[in-house]
Amino acid sequence: MVGTMAAVKKGIFYGIGVGPGDPDLITIKAAKILAAADLVITPTKKMGSPSIAFNIVKTHIPDLSKVLEMNFPMISLSEEREVLKKQWEENADEIEVLLNEGKDVAFITLGDPMVFSTYSYVMEFLLKRNIEVITLSGVPSFCNLGAQLNIPLTQGEESLGVVAMTQPIEEIRAILDAHQNIVVMKISANNALMAEELEKRGLEKSFVLVSNIGMETQKVVRDIAVLKGKIPYLSTLLIKKNYPID
Repeated sequence: MVGTMAAVKKGIFYGIGVGPGDPDLITIKAAKILAAADLVITPTKKMGSPSIAFNIVKTHIPDLSKVLEMNFPMISLSEEREVLKKQWEENADEIEVLLNEGKDVAFITLGDPMVFSTYSYVMEFLLKRNIEVITLSGVPSFCNLGAQLNIPLTQGEESLGVVAMTQPIEEIRAILDAHQNIVVMKISANNALMAEELEKRGLEKSFVLVSNIGMETQKVVRDIAVLKGKIPYLSTLLIKKNYPID
């Protein structure tokens, strides 16, 4: 009698937030999973180009041969939604093949996986396919900004708004006007426009900009003139209406 072959158990898909830049800021659990996973996916906007997320966690991956680059092009979400959706689905297909082979796959992403992260779109595709998904929080850049500079993000009855500079300007203006404290992510997408909006509201001395948070190239800026010029891609802006930032 011919025996039946046991079904291969599907692997687990892990989403790992690697924090803003300091390799010591990833969680102990994240480090354990990175070491144990069969594959570690590092997203890149262009194949062969350096991955910031990988550079942050590479010391936590004992076997670098298990690192797999995956292309996630940097295209405007509002203008090229269908192009991006097609790429996300193709990447999810590739990941599903690996998981069906029984491999545990870890996907690394800057900051936290649930804050403006490409990981969340891939995750949604895989959840619909009955894949086991485990997401590990990471330190968002704006939380690290507040901690490093000893500036509270919010206190008492104050509100905190989080917006990306890639959103429609009407939404950005609404958040600027509605909250006492505002975090602006992806600020380099149109930082000169934000400088104008701050000046209109008399807030040109009520912000701090931090670039490359937690890295050796970290820079802190409080000068509105600098905000109007070219700034690094990895920059985060904190606006405090009722707090002396200087």
